[in-house]
Amino acid sequence: MFFIGVGSGEAAAEFASELGIDPALCFGDEGGSAGDALNLKQGFGTMWNPPAVSTMMDRNDEESLKALGEAYKSAADNIGIQNLAPKEIKDTLRQGGTFVFAGDDLRLEHYDEKVGDNASIQDILDCIGK
Repeated sequence: MFFIGVGSGEAAAEFASELGIDPALCFGDEGGSAGDALNLKQGFGTMWNPPAVSTMMDRNDEESLKALGEAYKSAADNIGIQNLAPKEIKDTLRQGGTFVFAGDDLRLEHYDEKVGDNASIQDILDCIGK
């Protein structure tokens, strides 16, 4: 499993270490070339999605949201917010996606349309047989 996010490789590694994830599995997409290649949604209009944010909040308990916020704050404290955020502000306006492969076989392909429009955990677990 690999994780790719906006920003630098340094930021991805720091955030991973704060979450207890092997930093070798985390990559930064500085400049958005991976997002462009995957045709991920981007722009100001993708940022506002109150129903999806409510759903996201419902599926995460307070403890997990607090842990994520604390990890982000610790990473920012360790390397500085300027080094954690992407250099280009437009890169913060990119949505993500979830892609699960078994070798060359694409098992799940989900494109986030707006903030909080993530693939369901159950769909991910189903496609990996868990």
